[in-house]
Amino acid sequence: MNRTLQLILAVTLPSTFAVACTDREATAPATVPGDGFTAAITCQATVSTGTLSCGSSQSQAAPGMNFDEIVGGPQGTYVTLASTGTAYDGTQAFTTNVTVQNHTAQPMATTDGTTPDAGGVKVFVHSGPTVTGGSGTVTAVGNATCCGTFTGTNQPYWQYSGLLAPGATSSSQLWRFDVDNTVTTFEFQVLVDTKLPAEASVLRWVSETPTDQTLNGVRMQCCNPTTGWAVGDNGTILHYDGTSWSAVNTNLALSGIDLYGVDAGGGGGGGCAGVVYIVGAGGTIVYSGDGGCNWTFQSSGVASALFSVSRVGGGSGSTAVYAVGAGGVILYSADGTTWSQQTSNTTDSLFLTGGPGVNDWFAAGQGGTGLHWNGTVWSPLTLNTTASIHSGTGAGGDQNALTDIWLAGTGGTIVHSSDGVSWSVQRSGGEDLFGANGNGQTDQFAVGSSGTILHWNGVSWSAMASGSTANLKAVETSGGGGFVDVWAVGSGGTILHGIR
Repeated sequence: MNRTLQLILAVTLPSTFAVACTDREATAPATVPGDGFTAAITCQATVSTGTLSCGSSQSQAAPGMNFDEIVGGPQGTYVTLASTGTAYDGTQAFTTNVTVQNHTAQPMATTDGTTPDAGGVKVFVHSGPTVTGGSGTVTAVGNATCCGTFTGTNQPYWQYSGLLAPGATSSSQLWRFDVDNTVTTFEFQVLVDTKLPAEASVLRWVSETPTDQTLNGVRMQCCNPTTGWAVGDNGTILHYDGTSWSAVNTNLALSGIDLYGVDAGGGGGGGCAGVVYIVGAGGTIVYSGDGGCNWTFQSSGVASALFSVSRVGGGSGSTAVYAVGAGGVILYSADGTTWSQQTSNTTDSLFLTGGPGVNDWFAAGQGGTGLHWNGTVWSPLTLNTTASIHSGTGAGGDQNALTDIWLAGTGGTIVHSSDGVSWSVQRSGGEDLFGANGNGQTDQFAVGSSGTILHWNGVSWSAMASGSTANLKAVETSGGGGFVDVWAVGSGGTILHGIR
């Protein structure tokens, strides 16, 4: 008697994953509630020999019907189910001990990344079990609490208690089905339901290394998320075309010049459109006014390293650009071409500049230095930290007053302000943070040393598993409206792509 099991894994809702078992070869993905990623793997179970083979996995022997294989699709994209001790008593009880392994970047069964949710991780029967061979009945017994309401009423489920960290495997739960001995095959579908700190955000970080040079900045072209730029040491400039990253030949003498910051905008239609600004060591400013088709140097008038550059955006038609750097240097260009130095009244190095409007602009840097420009003068801000600020992000909209500003820096420090005037430390401790960016008030990222990625969900910051030990220097988000697309760059040419 041969039984062939198919496993289908799908992301269906922000916090729901699906796994399906069936006795037929897969000809199309299973239909599950909602939309999302679908993948399949087929398993063959042979009762007489007590073996199961799933894809390229090695089968294992066990008495009776064997379900003792790691199952996931494709082999554990989001979750992996693994079973041991599978048996059928020949008259009624079909049992197996099943664990759940978390392959996402977020901890499961928690809303803040720390406190376990009482609901744990639930694996529930979405459809079936249905007899597909022989005759008789099959009943999913579920766990001691029997049934819940998920995609329907009275659905049997198995609950795995406690927070399940990225990469961790739960303790096993006994799955039982009461099967008449006249049944030869049956099918069923289960979904996995759990809480996540950021249910609508990144689930996986995919790594690539298109260069061996450390990357210090990344920016997706405004209005065109399939075009992006990353810059780094030794004059490295990379371009993203919507598919892959590749080196850019600017025909400029950039060898030996470390590049630290990049900003880009316009060019929504692609091609030779849009502007790109890149800043670096020795007061270097690299500019393209045609979307990277042609490049030139702009004269900064300073020899200090420039660490950050930011255009005044918001669809105002403004050509204004700010750049900041070592020794408190602040540069401003009203026309995007000619630069002049402004008086910062500080000698502390500035690593960050940005803001909502040309007369409402910020800079921050060494030792907790913070500055604000009101259109006339740069004034000091009290950030209430001595941490060096390396990056920042805001929410509230371009030419309107920001409702939230976050600044990230050394010692895992993040300071926050709701008005740009009063600042408080929102978190501290841990790895140094070098990059921050996000979409709105509930989807912000901060990245730093040793592959650190933190996410703000509107209530708390929680860690994501990056799968990398690189020192991450910058992060960029180009998603929004349900579209998830996040990039983080760092040492050794590391590029991490955050996706669903």
